[in-house]
Amino acid sequence: MAEAQDLQINIMAQEALDANSTGQINVSNGAETQHQRRNYKFWFRMSIYAFFLLSGQAYATLLGRLYFDKGGKSKWMGAVVQLIGFPILLPYYITSAYKNSAAANRIRSTQPSTLILVSVYVLLGLLVAGNTYMYSVGLQYLPVSTYSLICASQLAFNAFFAYFLNSQKFTPYIINSLVLLTISSILLVFQSDATNTSQVSKAKYAIGFICTVGASGGFGLLLSLTQFAIQHILKRQTLSVIIDMTVISH
Repeated sequence: MAEAQDLQINIMAQEALDANSTGQINVSNGAETQHQRRNYKFWFRMSIYAFFLLSGQAYATLLGRLYFDKGGKSKWMGAVVQLIGFPILLPYYITSAYKNSAAANRIRSTQPSTLILVSVYVLLGLLVAGNTYMYSVGLQYLPVSTYSLICASQLAFNAFFAYFLNSQKFTPYIINSLVLLTISSILLVFQSDATNTSQVSKAKYAIGFICTVGASGGFGLLLSLTQFAIQHILKRQTLSVIIDMTVISH
C-alpha cells in the first residue's frame, strides 16, 4: 500500500514538473516572439529613416548642382537652402513644448546654466553654417559623382571623432568601410580633366575638393559634439531635447 502511494506521489510530482516545464517553455516562446516582433518593428523603422535620409540627400545634391548649372552664383544661397527645411519642425516643436511644460518644470533644477546652453547652441550653429557653406563651395566646383563620393568619407570622420568624444569602439565592419571610402576619395585627386564635366580650373577643383573634405569632417565633428552635449551637458537623451538642439542651432 505504501509503495502504491509513493508511486502515485512520484507520478503526480512528475506531472507537475512536466506542466511547469511546459508553462515555462510557453512563456519563453511568447517572450521570444515578442522580442522578434520588436526587432522587426525597429528594423522596419530604421529602413524607412534610411530611405528618407538617402533619398533626401540625393535630391538635395542634384537640386543644388542644378542651381549652379543654371547660372546660380551665390554660395550662401546654396548654403541657406540646405537648412531651409527646418521650419517644418516648428509645429511639432511648439506642440511638444506645450505638452512637456509640466515635466520641464520638474527637471529644470537639473539643467545646465543658460550661459552653457547658449555656448553649446552657438558652437553647433557655427559648425552648421560653416559646413553648409563648404558643402556649397564643393558642389559648385566639383562634379556630382565626385562630390557625392567625397561626402561618403564622412563615415571616417564620424568614426574618428566618435572614438575620442563618444567612446565608440572600432569594429571590423567600420574599419573595412573606412579603408575603402578613404582610398576611393584619395584616388579622386588623380582623376583626369576629361571627367571634370563642370570645366572648372584646377585651382577651383582643388578648392572644391578641400572644402568638401573639410565639410565632411566638420559634419562628423558636429554629430559627435551633439551626442556629447546630449549625454554630458544636457544629460537627457529625449526627442524633445534633440528637437530643441536642431531648431535652435539652425
